[in-house]
Amino acid sequence: MEVHERLRLLRQRLGLSTRAFGGGIHLSGSAVTNMEKGLRSVTPRTASDICRRYHVRPEWLLEGQGEMLADPTEGLDISAEVRELAGKYSRLSDSDRELVRRLIDSLGEKLRKPNQ
Repeated sequence: MEVHERLRLLRQRLGLSTRAFGGGIHLSGSAVTNMEKGLRSVTPRTASDICRRYHVRPEWLLEGQGEMLADPTEGLDISAEVRELAGKYSRLSDSDRELVRRLIDSLGEKLRKPNQ
């Protein structure tokens, strides 16, 4: 599998359109489409941006070796449940992350209010 095929696989696994995926790394959807088709190369800068934004292991993206996604909680002393939730959160789109933040804030407000 070539890098452009892995790029498409990654985007599909994340459940993002080419436009949403590109927006996360400051590229247009058509630029992502062209990379996925092999019409445009994945530059070292773009690969770095993809790996940083989407928590992808560079060796997987560039060489097809190892696991696709890095563990964003690696090195942290947290429970398995928190590790699992953090991993899922890290793969959400920006709009879905905002929705989760608002939900947590709303629940936090309920906890701060005295019992009625």
